[in-house]
Amino acid sequence: MKLKMLSAVFFLLAGVSAHAVQGGYAQYVDSEKQVSDLVVKCLGLTGIVIKGEKADKSWPEQRYTLSSRKLEDVIEVVQGKADPKVSWKKDGERWNMSNLLLSVSTAKKILELGQEGFGFKNPTLPKEENYEGILVLGATAGRFYDRVLFTNDLVNKGIKFEKVYILAGQRPLEAFEKKEFPCLKETNDEGQMTEEIFQRNAIPGLQEKKVLVYSKPPEGSPRATTESTIHTFMTLNPSPGKYLCVSNGYFVPYQELVIQNALDKQYPKAGLIAECVGPANQAMKDDATDEEVVKKAAVFLDNLSRILYNLKVRASLQK
Repeated sequence: MKLKMLSAVFFLLAGVSAHAVQGGYAQYVDSEKQVSDLVVKCLGLTGIVIKGEKADKSWPEQRYTLSSRKLEDVIEVVQGKADPKVSWKKDGERWNMSNLLLSVSTAKKILELGQEGFGFKNPTLPKEENYEGILVLGATAGRFYDRVLFTNDLVNKGIKFEKVYILAGQRPLEAFEKKEFPCLKETNDEGQMTEEIFQRNAIPGLQEKKVLVYSKPPEGSPRATTESTIHTFMTLNPSPGKYLCVSNGYFVPYQELVIQNALDKQYPKAGLIAECVGPANQAMKDDATDEEVVKKAAVFLDNLSRILYNLKVRASLQK
């Protein structure tokens, strides 16, 4: 009886998750393919305004004017195709990102929008109880560790599944990962890292059902990507059904879109549905440096630009 009550509470909490899966992207774009007020606020905080709309007094000097809120027009700007100087999308690794459009003040406001407006201060929880499998998505060591602990919690709260897949890719480890996890001192690759952290921290119910999916970088990329790991996963001929994909914070909607778009585009007859979940996004620490604040906001904006682009792809696949 107690277990049933805990399970009921768990799934009730899912109703207030940060991200509503399978079409629930209203915090980004509406049914008319116009970006939301939240996205417009982020645009304004980087000096990008909508023609005919009143600018907030807290926004910085205007750098670019969009003719409308149309998703396609916004994507052209935030992905740097209209003017590279106002691009949100950045090349390179996330842990090295910055954005010259941001001051410390505007960066803090954008991060607050992410936590409060977009709701990433809350975890994203499962909508159902039974899944074909769980995909724990690869990441830097700290994020992957959080994903493993979150997966432990899901299983302890009653989530049922057949197998748990670790989706990792070929990537050299960074010095900061080895510093955070001394057990990785002799580990030099993401695949080895995920196995080490999983072995040390996953509960027995996960250990006995583990399958490592290791992807090489796609052509033209220095390392494996979310999409390339999905292509490798599909070589295992997984059973049709819904798969729970474990990510973190504001990467949850982005990775769900990338995965489902790849499945629908490349494997339309496979019958797989991706539902992405993950722990809440960690708030900025009070003692964070100005550089750390700007860097985190730059990553948020880069990720937001990719969400918008993948929403456009999603719409084209659903026609």
